[in-house]
Amino acid sequence: MKFREFIDVRDGTHSSPKSVKKGYHLVTTKNLKMNYIDFSKSNIISNTDFEKINRRSKVEQYDILLSMIGTVGNVYQERHKSINYAIKNIALLKFHGDELLSDWMNYFLQSMVGHNLITSRLSGSTQQFISLNDLRNLEIELPSRSKMKEIITPLMIIDRKMMSNKQINDNLLELISLIQNEYSRTISNKVSLKSLAQKIITGKTPSTKIQENYGYDIPFVKIPDMHDKVFIDKTGQSLSLQGANSQKNKYLPANAIMVSCIGTPGLVSLTGSVSQTNQQINSLILEDKFIYWSFLELRSLRSQIGNLGSGGTTINNLNKSDFSKLEIIIPDNDEVLDNFNHIAQPIFERIHTNNIEIRKLTQLKEALLNKLF
Repeated sequence: MKFREFIDVRDGTHSSPKSVKKGYHLVTTKNLKMNYIDFSKSNIISNTDFEKINRRSKVEQYDILLSMIGTVGNVYQERHKSINYAIKNIALLKFHGDELLSDWMNYFLQSMVGHNLITSRLSGSTQQFISLNDLRNLEIELPSRSKMKEIITPLMIIDRKMMSNKQINDNLLELISLIQNEYSRTISNKVSLKSLAQKIITGKTPSTKIQENYGYDIPFVKIPDMHDKVFIDKTGQSLSLQGANSQKNKYLPANAIMVSCIGTPGLVSLTGSVSQTNQQINSLILEDKFIYWSFLELRSLRSQIGNLGSGGTTINNLNKSDFSKLEIIIPDNDEVLDNFNHIAQPIFERIHTNNIEIRKLTQLKEALLNKLF
């Protein structure tokens, strides 16, 4: 069956509504990731523009969004009833409340079969895209509804477990942040990152002309890996030992604090294992007793770090020198730090354990997707 025979296939607005300070998010391809929407850099539009767009492109519960230009094939299923965003230049697959069909299509589009189906119809040389007409005319063999349920059940069990772990991690991070805020109320001691850190390391990219520099040995952290992550154990790209050893002074141990300083400044994550980063990230190597406190302090200063890096013309850029001068509040009493770390360490260890389990469940899900479809 062709998509248009069982799905209402539309797309978002093609206009560019004026940005305002207060209103609704406008989601574009750059905001649409696999299985989530990144609202951090989305434009805000007025209620009037929101309603105008929604006359033809209203996103409702169980609808699926699909990126159709540039990075084609990212999928997000909307499971909420209340939606506070409109869409632009994104495919909208409407299911009009049919949860089962939406669930099956959500997993189908994430599978390699679904991905290959989409990419087989791509056009464009400089920037690839799939047209709305081509999307409507894609053909698949649609199983019975009982078969759909059978296929998606194990996948939904995995997703629920991953969502549970993520929610636990979010709650734990919020808890330790609140505890640290309470400690901070009586602390006025400020120190610069330069005086606090044993080392501050700006990352570097090994030559991409040497293919052997890249492999599977050492995680190579870039800004997209850092979004919404406390610990980073898996990265989109890894280095070979040859590539990492070509810049031995760029190695980071586990529990190094990474801070994005170019492009999207102010993201803060911890290395889950020995890693390296690209040049957009500055990293702190600290005494163990300072790690968790400093991580939370830097995380709370994201907007300040972003403002410090606003001097760039086309992208935000906070250089290493200015980054090193940044001051954070640090207890000047080891007893206070010990008491805090006694609470913080098991919380961060649990977050890391859950993060590793999410990664393993993701791998299991990918294997099942390719087996079931």
